[in-house]
Amino acid sequence: MSDRDNRAPGDALNIIWTIASKDIIDALKNKVVISMIIMSSIILLLPKMLPALFEQPQTVLPIYDMGESHLVETLKKVPDISIQTLNSEEELSSTLCGSIYPLIGLRLPADFDQLLAGGGEIEIQGELCWSKRGQASALQTKLEGILAQALDRPVILQVVGNTVYPPAEKGLMLSLATVNSVLLILMMGIFLVPSLLLEEKDTRTLQALLVSPASIGQVVIGKALAGSFYILATGGVIFAISWVEVVHWGMVMLFVLGGGFFSVAVGLMLGSFFDKGQDTIGWMTALLLLLVVAVLIKMIGVELPALVAAILPWVPSIAVAELCRSAFLETVSAARVWTDLLVILAISLPLYLLVIWKVRRSDR
Repeated sequence: MSDRDNRAPGDALNIIWTIASKDIIDALKNKVVISMIIMSSIILLLPKMLPALFEQPQTVLPIYDMGESHLVETLKKVPDISIQTLNSEEELSSTLCGSIYPLIGLRLPADFDQLLAGGGEIEIQGELCWSKRGQASALQTKLEGILAQALDRPVILQVVGNTVYPPAEKGLMLSLATVNSVLLILMMGIFLVPSLLLEEKDTRTLQALLVSPASIGQVVIGKALAGSFYILATGGVIFAISWVEVVHWGMVMLFVLGGGFFSVAVGLMLGSFFDKGQDTIGWMTALLLLLVVAVLIKMIGVELPALVAAILPWVPSIAVAELCRSAFLETVSAARVWTDLLVILAISLPLYLLVIWKVRRSDR
């Protein structure tokens, strides 16, 4: 038994942390890392800046009228707003959660005209998307005034508790948020992590590291932890900016950890099989594009040959994207989550083993 095998667990953890902390600090000096962090922030902030381009928060008022109420025709004559009639709950949630505006929609019950005939103050159910729950107070007062003038009586627009969630399918804003989040997590792993091994090769310190008290497994784990640190930091930036859209924070953690586990594995594989940074750029870009395009194809719902359609769910980036989407949905399928985690583990674990094998061969 070697001295490495006889070492106490505490010593092994100390070695792993020493390798990881060194790489974390060294990465901060890397211009590529700094530029990626800046780029990530810009990508995330751009959609948040779009509302500033609009002068009015809402010019269209969506209405889901379950009983063909006369209110709809009355409101069509109001010059301040444009009425959009909807035919289902799904259309209402898609309209409110699928774009920046409108903020508020109306749901009119089948007996609304009878309620209206009763006279006095009338209460109308206002609906808003979960992610817009903090933006509607000023608009609520404005719409109450418009509705009161149209009906010639006091109106209370009840929006508290009347929340809709992004539809699982065909949600443009949800799809954009998902693709952006997956892109940033994969980009950080695929472009940053290889440099942790490539720099060791360029400076010829990898061989010295491999003959040090550190085992090959500890070297790989240390590099993986350093990459995971930046993945977690990226995840923190993503959801610090988009926290208001999140419904399930547990799914956020699974997405960041699962996405990081896979992207770090891919990054380590690229770093272990190539010796120079310029050799990996093409592979990094091609692999990132392939993984992101697979997510886009899944999101758009492109018709594919049966064989390709059967393989597509086993692409790890799609499994990562599904975990991300689940964080923004009202309900989460436990079976789907377990399947996605299984896909990520089934692809990532062999990659880590392949990295250990390749690094061991370089130690000969």
